[in-house]
Amino acid sequence: MMNDKVWRTCRLMINGLAHKVQYNQATIDTLFLPFLRRMSKMQKKLGRRMIIFLAAPPGVGKSTLALFLERLSNTDEEIVPVQALGLDGFHYPNSYLASHSIERDGKVIPLSAIKGAPETFAVEKLMGKLTDARKNNVRWPIYDRTIHDVLEEMVTVKRSIVILEGNWLLLGEDRWQNVRSFADYSLFVSAEPHDLKERLIRRKIAGGSTMEAAKKFYQKSDRLNVERCLKKSWPADETWQMLSDGDYQLKNKIMPTRMVDREALWKKPDVQIRNTLLGGLNTRNAEQGLQPPLYDEGYIKGMEEARKVILKKLYESGTMSSKAILDTFQVSAEEFKDIIK
Repeated sequence: MMNDKVWRTCRLMINGLAHKVQYNQATIDTLFLPFLRRMSKMQKKLGRRMIIFLAAPPGVGKSTLALFLERLSNTDEEIVPVQALGLDGFHYPNSYLASHSIERDGKVIPLSAIKGAPETFAVEKLMGKLTDARKNNVRWPIYDRTIHDVLEEMVTVKRSIVILEGNWLLLGEDRWQNVRSFADYSLFVSAEPHDLKERLIRRKIAGGSTMEAAKKFYQKSDRLNVERCLKKSWPADETWQMLSDGDYQLKNKIMPTRMVDREALWKKPDVQIRNTLLGGLNTRNAEQGLQPPLYDEGYIKGMEEARKVILKKLYESGTMSSKAILDTFQVSAEEFKDIIK
């Protein structure tokens, strides 16, 4: 329970606005500080500026977490000082959002109506800045919430470790596919959607909205972004879980994964082997009167078994819940029971 924990209060400035945040002292000592020490060792071994991605859905508190880790890094001489940066500075400016649109479900939607969605960011600009930041001190844009627009080249990137926070840094879609390769290490903070719903509605009310307006905004915007981030993000090197009281705990740690075709992975195997080595074996065996389906069946069965192993690991490691797997992958409830038994 929250009352059983010792909470430390901190005031931070984020995008031009003041925030008061609380973190569990035990979590600071057993999760945050060890993480910073490990990152420091990695950076020293790397020998250049290290870029860490902190990805999470809306409502998790990633901006305040990144800034708190920056402040925490200044308290221990053994820790390499960290600089927190945000993805929001790469929003397209309001003038661009107002004059451009996308087509979704047969409807033309202005980008200004979905501000904050992946389509409203200048991804190529982000990748160019990350390329320069690895070797040089560059100027970084910020998003100012007092004017609700981007301010260019406001912050100098100068520390040896950068923590870049944002919703879409690990997104496995379209223009975002290549962004992940710019991270030397990635951290994802997951959360239960119902916890995020409450936090996001409260945040909107705190900003001046009525309860009714806050709930409508959540259904129209925040809910879609939460679901998209949780379901469509690539696995990170390390995952933390946000608890219902706003505390964090280590969820799982996995080895970095090689980029693959995520959409193909989600689908059941649909193997065409005519032009493969097995296809050649089948053709020759057919000419000799042998039965080729043995090779077909073996190859397809192997693909199916590999897929089951991947889904089982996603579930057992805590990377995805059973509901998330059922909703995301083409798996029935009966198949899922068979996979995890």
